[in-house]
Amino acid sequence: MRFFPLTPINGSSKFANIVFYLLMLCTVFLFAFGISAADVDSLIFQGADQHYRGNLDEAMASFQAAVKLDPRNEYAHNQLGIIYAKKGRFNEAFREFTLVAEIDQTNTFALLWLGILNLQQNNLDKGFQNFQKIIQVDASNADAYYYLGAIYNIRHNPAKAIEYLKKSRDANSGEADTHFRLGKAFRQVDMVKNAQLEYGRVLELNSSYNAARNELGWLYYNAGDYAAAFAEWQLSLKMNPRDSDAIFSLARGYNELAWKAYKEGKQQDASSYWKKVLSVDSENKAAKYYLGKQTK
Repeated sequence: MRFFPLTPINGSSKFANIVFYLLMLCTVFLFAFGISAADVDSLIFQGADQHYRGNLDEAMASFQAAVKLDPRNEYAHNQLGIIYAKKGRFNEAFREFTLVAEIDQTNTFALLWLGILNLQQNNLDKGFQNFQKIIQVDASNADAYYYLGAIYNIRHNPAKAIEYLKKSRDANSGEADTHFRLGKAFRQVDMVKNAQLEYGRVLELNSSYNAARNELGWLYYNAGDYAAAFAEWQLSLKMNPRDSDAIFSLARGYNELAWKAYKEGKQQDASSYWKKVLSVDSENKAAKYYLGKQTK
């Protein structure tokens, strides 16, 4: 980059020289700010990519670096909050979402998660306050109405519960979508039974909602009920042979079981699982490699 020379303009006044130097300093600071903004964007992109891939530690490191450069970056703080919650570090999750809510009192994403975390710790009053703040900002927020209805139900106030659950339904014409989002929210903080109920409700409302079925499959798989998990993913494929999430889930699940059998010396079982991998993902490199290794 080429900078202006640090010499006064010929014939200029002392005041003009001062203005010149101030403008130059502003240019330098703006240039530096531009680099920082680019760095923050790069770190956020890296963090989002790692988070999507399930690499929580790498994602966390990227977002932590981003907030050091930009302490008021709401997106990065929100993502850190989710990651901390997934890792069971709930105090740190609270800290991140609280910080976002202090920076921007209208950030409904942070308020929603503060409410969810408060419910998880049985702080119904605080959770209720979080959800009420959301509907003051966004009168069509189906999730907030749903949680308020759930709290009224817990408090044995069925009239109010029905009122708010109806508002949740009316706020989102795709009611199955509302339950799906809630299911994912519960799963992210390991409230597995709640998530399972929500996904089940989605499928009651829309039996072809494969995204919910695939998520339900992972709940079964992580609980060790592999048969139920594979049955859900197979059903998704039956309904949509191009369902990439179902294909990925089946291939990953069979691969993991194959590798476990392989390490335990159960070669026949391992081969059987790897063949199942190839039946849904014919180009799967891991399955092709180990099957080829076993036939040599």
